[in-house]
Amino acid sequence: MYPDREKALARGKRKDKTFIRVFCGIFISVGIILFAVSIIVGVSDHTFRQKAEPVDAVILAMRGVTGESLGTPVVRYTVGGETYTTTLNVATSSMHPGKRITVYYEKGNPQEVRYLDANGWLIPLFVFMGFVFAGMGTAFWLVKRSRERKARRLLATGKVVEAEITGIREDTTRSMNRRHPITVSCRYTAPDGRVYFFHSGPFWYESYEINPKKKVRVYVDRNNPANYYVDVSSVVG
Repeated sequence: MYPDREKALARGKRKDKTFIRVFCGIFISVGIILFAVSIIVGVSDHTFRQKAEPVDAVILAMRGVTGESLGTPVVRYTVGGETYTTTLNVATSSMHPGKRITVYYEKGNPQEVRYLDANGWLIPLFVFMGFVFAGMGTAFWLVKRSRERKARRLLATGKVVEAEITGIREDTTRSMNRRHPITVSCRYTAPDGRVYFFHSGPFWYESYEINPKKKVRVYVDRNNPANYYVDVSSVVG
């Protein structure tokens, strides 16, 4: 007993749209956030540097050092003949007790101090990671659009053949709510005896919604048999 075809098709289409929105949305959003963080940090450092003065400091200790943490540097520096000791909010792998570094203190408020050199590599890293995440989300969306255009073109102009289903499996490279889309493998024997094998893209149907006794429609490019579209919806229900 197979499920209602129209409901299954609508549910599969809805899941596909949701997956694209969630997957692309997460990656693009993370990329935008990283871009925003790099801009905020860069502007903050630039603004602070404009009203700050550099001073040599020595690292007295690295507090809270563990196997997973670099610790927090405690530094001592002298401004106007007065010595100050403070804890910085950033650490690098090269920091260690006894090392001398340059910190920046706010004019008129020597206790307000920052270590800005670390952000020299931190900001480019955020920008790079922003490009990576936003690029992945955008590339996935563009590939999806390209496949949809290909499918529409083949549905309109391709040669239709009916192929026997040889396998239905989950595409474990994609996941949503711990569920995976399915792919369908099929075989078509041409009148001249030649056998063609086709594999569908991922579709958000349940395997039990596919009728393996039906023949699946495949739209094949008339000039290039390697270019085809397996219409999995034709065997739903």
